Amino acid sequence: MTADRMRPLSVLHLASFVGNLGDNAMHDGEYRTRAEDLPWVLDHRPCEVRDFIHWRRRAFDETFVAEANEADLVVVGGFSLFQLWRENTSSGTYLEAGPELFAAIRRPVLFHGLGVDATRGVSPVAVARTRAFLDEVLGFEHCRFSLRNDGSAEFIRHHLGPAYADAMQVVPDGGLFAEPEPWPHPGLPEGSRFIAVNLAGDMPDKRYASADGEDLTERFAAAIASGIEDLLAADETLTCVFVPHIYSDFGPIGSVLDALDDRLRRERVIVAGLAQGEDGWSASFDLYRRASAVIAMRYHAGLASIGFGAPVFGISTHHKIAGQFAAIGLADRCHAFDGQSDLAALFQAVARDLAQPTASIARLAAAKSREREILKQYHGDLAVWLSSRAEGLA
Repeated sequence: MTADRMRPLSVLHLASFVGNLGDNAMHDGEYRTRAEDLPWVLDHRPCEVRDFIHWRRRAFDETFVAEANEADLVVVGGFSLFQLWRENTSSGTYLEAGPELFAAIRRPVLFHGLGVDATRGVSPVAVARTRAFLDEVLGFEHCRFSLRNDGSAEFIRHHLGPAYADAMQVVPDGGLFAEPEPWPHPGLPEGSRFIAVNLAGDMPDKRYASADGEDLTERFAAAIASGIEDLLAADETLTCVFVPHIYSDFGPIGSVLDALDDRLRRERVIVAGLAQGEDGWSASFDLYRRASAVIAMRYHAGLASIGFGAPVFGISTHHKIAGQFAAIGLADRCHAFDGQSDLAALFQAVARDLAQPTASIARLAAAKSREREILKQYHGDLAVWLSSRAEGLA
């Protein structure tokens, strides 16, 4: 039966939809590429993971199992399922959901594009519980795992063991293939030249602290402000646009604005708005698509900008940012911020790309093309796996 004559497959998608705009960009890219590569129409239905973890409005119970069994396919992720510091769940993962839950689900379960978070260290308790969870679930014929291409496989290999890493394919994150709708932006006429700057405000005790605990917030803000001032001074046609992904991002944005020259922050700086969820991400990510250059601290700000071919440089205050650029062969475009760094080299590189962007744009396009071929192959494997497990497809 051809794809256009098949009924759509219902997909229960457990993920974050209102947490961070990058999650929505990731889902957009995933849904688009699945539609292009798989021989079935997939009807994704969101199931907000925060209802189970943060807000406690739901639990992984019989009601959830029944909901999962009404779908044709269950997708879990992408998010950082493996939080190697977490000791407050029986599974050792982000979810308070053990093997018995997934054993009760009769539908195929795709754990897709999972990440590893070791920002707050690695707990032996979490490691032992995660191994016990995987020892069972990896053996379920109806469950399949993949890790996103950001160095997560290396963390699994090192902390859990090679057998666990080898059991999970490494796949590109959907954010690389996101396609936002064009949006009008106040203060930015069509054709404006601007640099988009994304600063992350969550986990300030980890992002803006030295190894010995010194608070680096003011040093970071001064470094960013100085670099922006130099870029704007060198090009009178250039504007700076700050792009928040979550409410906490306004914190470092405000600190940089405090440190900026008053005339520049009043005349040549814009702070984009923030609308959460599916209806908000396009407006923000359209700015990366249009930018002459991008500086990104958040994972999907960097990844989507690579996909758009916008000359992008990462600031690494989280291991997955450096891992992301390195995994795609762009390690030189990521600059760490810590107690020893001053970010001068970052802004020098941005200035070079603003002046001569052609080579960088071509390099980013080649990286995206390589990752797209990897994803196509993965989707081919997925189609074979799914066709023998989803009802009516064999």
